[in-house]
Amino acid sequence: MILWLFISVISAVGNAGVPMGCYFLTLSLMSGINAPIGIMGIILPIYTIIDMIETAENVWSDSCVCAMVDRDLKEESN
Repeated sequence: MILWLFISVISAVGNAGVPMGCYFLTLSLMSGINAPIGIMGIILPIYTIIDMIETAENVWSDSCVCAMVDRDLKEESN
């Protein structure tokens, strides 16, 4: 169980920029523990919509932080 937890944490760190990466990570982890992977076919259409929303939120929050840093750096340079 500890090895499975370690692998999932390391994979999740490298998985952040991969579209639908969590889906494939879950699929590989489920097959690694001999869980039924047929359920993933039911989850895929729903997860695709959720992934799009999460990606849009991530991009929006990153752009907000960039705008705040830009504003702060302009204030410091004046």
